[in-house]
Amino acid sequence: MKVEKLVIKNKEKSELELTSFSDLEIEIEDDCSLLLKLANFEDIKNLKITANLGRNSNFDVVFADFSNSNISVKTQVNLNQEGASCRWHLATLSNHENVKKFDISFTHHVGHTFALMDNYGVAREKSEIIFTGVNHIVKGAKGSETAQNAKIIVFDPEARGTASPVLKIDENDVKASHGAVVGQLNEDHMFYLMSRGLTKEEARALITLGYLQPISRQFSEKTQEKILSLIQEAM
Repeated sequence: MKVEKLVIKNKEKSELELTSFSDLEIEIEDDCSLLLKLANFEDIKNLKITANLGRNSNFDVVFADFSNSNISVKTQVNLNQEGASCRWHLATLSNHENVKKFDISFTHHVGHTFALMDNYGVAREKSEIIFTGVNHIVKGAKGSETAQNAKIIVFDPEARGTASPVLKIDENDVKASHGAVVGQLNEDHMFYLMSRGLTKEEARALITLGYLQPISRQFSEKTQEKILSLIQEAM
């Protein structure tokens, strides 16, 4: 697969939205920032994202995956210099018998770095979503802070969701946390919505929109419309 290389330098503050992309290699130099918006609607079987962050750099990723296919995403973010920070936000929807795997790793190579990972998913029919998150603070990376959250709603009896948060902490003077929730659709919410006149499918669609649509607000109007259309079609 073709590799796209992005280099952010000269104290640049960049914002980039992509709806078609391949493997990404990203370098964010000192005092630079990148807001990367990835909206995947295509049949990408395997995707690799690698990022290296310099001093006082910022890397924010918004990843919306609404493809109707299997996908495997591996991401490695290296916080190489003090003051580097990364925030990762993912929302994905799986249908039919699709399997979607997301393996996200942050490595704090030095102290006083920050990383936050948020993964959200909805699994329907016979599909599966797998979130694996690894936050690694190496020895000597004092004063670093790392956290991850994963939430998956399983809509149907044969759908599956797995969230595997991993913290590898080799230093004491740090802050680290993780949380993971995998559960079925809240029946109380369904009952409330259906008691207000919605059908079962309308209630499921509304809950899905409320759960996944917020990420779309980060994108352009055209991409927002596409995300909304795909969620509605999937319901």
